[in-house]
Amino acid sequence: MDQPPLIAQEPSPANNAPSTSLAARLLNVFAAPTEVFEEIKTSRSTTANWLVPALITAVVMAVSMVIVASQPAIQQKVREQQDQAIEKQVQAGRLTRQQADQQQVLMEKLGSGKVLQAGAGVAGIFFGIGRVFWWATVLWLLGRWLLRTRFGYGKAMEAAGIAGMIGVLGMIVTMLLQVNFSNPSASPSLALAVGDFDAKKPGHLLLAALDVFQVWQAGVLGCALARLAGVPFLRGAFVMFGFWIVWQSLAIGVGAMAGRMFG
Repeated sequence: MDQPPLIAQEPSPANNAPSTSLAARLLNVFAAPTEVFEEIKTSRSTTANWLVPALITAVVMAVSMVIVASQPAIQQKVREQQDQAIEKQVQAGRLTRQQADQQQVLMEKLGSGKVLQAGAGVAGIFFGIGRVFWWATVLWLLGRWLLRTRFGYGKAMEAAGIAGMIGVLGMIVTMLLQVNFSNPSASPSLALAVGDFDAKKPGHLLLAALDVFQVWQAGVLGCALARLAGVPFLRGAFVMFGFWIVWQSLAIGVGAMAGRMFG
């Protein structure tokens, strides 16, 4: 079997020193991602390129979760949704009344301030770092399997970390929308046009998947893939959006199934 062509990993001495700072890269990815990823490809690898964005993601996610969950209107809505879901399971015979009461007590304890803040902090750390590894793996595998090129996993980590800043901005906007509308399901997507969002309906989940920042980040990741693999942008974007569509379709299917089972 033919091996994918190897893309040079070691930059030339002239490119060892990065021409821009990390802060500049984190900002430039919004306006000039092609230049940012070209610089990542040709400059010496540095852990800060993925670790700093991962930590930023962790902090922003944790703070956003705490702010959203601390809103009284959202707390009330979440409790109502939980009570309705438990009541449906009782009516369906999946739970006894005693088991339902125990679940409600447990959910009230988990929703307390200190427990919620601790959970948000832990979730933020795992999500922030885990998301970088996830998208780095996706970039690396798509480059190897579909574009038939090879680049270092470390480069994929750097590109995924910096591209993740689009997602960080999306988290902030999503948090503001959720607080403003007192709705934990609000997001910068077509789902805003739905008056009563229902997670059990695939159509509603599809509208939620069309999140402005998720689509934007997929495009930026496509740019990163094209630069690292040394192919035209349209080819890299086509591969990345193809993967993104498949992934979102699976998520919608699983979400709708879970909603019908537990909702």
